[in-house]
Amino acid sequence: SLTGNVQTVNAGITTTTGGPVTFTNAGLLTLNANITSDGAVTQNGAGAVTITGSRTLSTTSDAVDFLRAVTLNGAGSTVAINTTTSGTGGDITFQSTLDATTAGATAEDLTLTAGTTGNLTFTGAVGTTRLGDVTIASANNVTASATFSAATLTQAAGTGTTTFNGAVDTNAAGGVSLTGNVQTLNANLTTTNGGPVSFTNAGLLTLNANVT
Repeated sequence: SLTGNVQTVNAGITTTTGGPVTFTNAGLLTLNANITSDGAVTQNGAGAVTITGSRTLSTTSDAVDFLRAVTLNGAGSTVAINTTTSGTGGDITFQSTLDATTAGATAEDLTLTAGTTGNLTFTGAVGTTRLGDVTIASANNVTASATFSAATLTQAAGTGTTTFNGAVDTNAAGGVSLTGNVQTLNANLTTTNGGPVSFTNAGLLTLNANVT
């Protein structure tokens, strides 16, 4: 548990025996290395978060929660957050905004794995600086409350309800592909550059907005 002002992680952090990792950062938190936690990973300070390069944050069905704005920084890199290294998964929560740094084809990619019981929540706008390829490998409920912009958006598996309450747009040929259970679109979905839109819904698909 680290409490302070500016915090920088330049080497991996590993906990065992249920130990959590907590950052209470008044200033910028920069993650330049991986976190492998046997407990929850929590950022609860007033400062923002930057994750550099290709990084992995993993837990054993424990939650990963960011209170403040998160920026991915590393052209062509992929940040992977996985709460399923053991068990059935834990929640992944972004309580503020989530952005890339690099514009265009090398924008930062993001892969999220929350398992069959972990919920994935985006509270703030995603991709004001557009993300690269966003892949939801697995989740229970997925909720995006604000706008969501990425090169592509793929959900490979979902056991609960996937809900988009803000406009979704992608700009690469992969478009949007959502595979899950119940799916609800409450704001417009737009793809460009030939991107298709695919809904593979085991439960009810509800379109309350336009698909373009």
